[in-house]
Amino acid sequence: MTPEELEKFIHRELRALPPRKAPAGFEARMQAALASRTTQSAAAPVRLEQLVHRELRALPMRKAPAGFEARVLAEIERRAAVAWYHKSWSYWPAPVRAAFLAVGTGFAAAAVATFYLLSQGAAAETVMQEVATGFGWISRITGVVSWTYHFGRQLVADLPPLWLYGGLAFIAAMYATFVGLGAAAYRYLYRNN
Repeated sequence: MTPEELEKFIHRELRALPPRKAPAGFEARMQAALASRTTQSAAAPVRLEQLVHRELRALPMRKAPAGFEARVLAEIERRAAVAWYHKSWSYWPAPVRAAFLAVGTGFAAAAVATFYLLSQGAAAETVMQEVATGFGWISRITGVVSWTYHFGRQLVADLPPLWLYGGLAFIAAMYATFVGLGAAAYRYLYRNN
């Protein structure tokens, strides 16, 4: 007999038994027990909280472990010795933040102006010439960028589309693998500590 068949057999036999009558006064005792349990369970969290609070306040104060104060002070000194450029941007000196904002704003403005000129139909060479006239050293950089752009464009034009999409898919898979391995290494090395 399988366990399911046995369970069905027991269920059938129990249902076939005649109903039992409750002993005299059972219903009243049951109602009283339920009522007292309901009031006890409603007041139980408050009483439990008071009991725990009273017991915890009665415990003596714990002393700090030996060397704890020295370790805390050493950590405070270590954090104070960290260079400003290793801290977040809000800890940088005000002149450095201002210079960073100025340079960043300049690069952003140049990028916006370049994209605007390109979107208005200006040729890439024209935009590069306008930028190069203002900055002599940029003309050399634009030459290198232009050569690299044309070289990359020629390489991509000669590639079959299947190879190009396959290469992009391979790079995406490698990136996802790198992120996954990094997350696994982090969990293994740092989460367990």
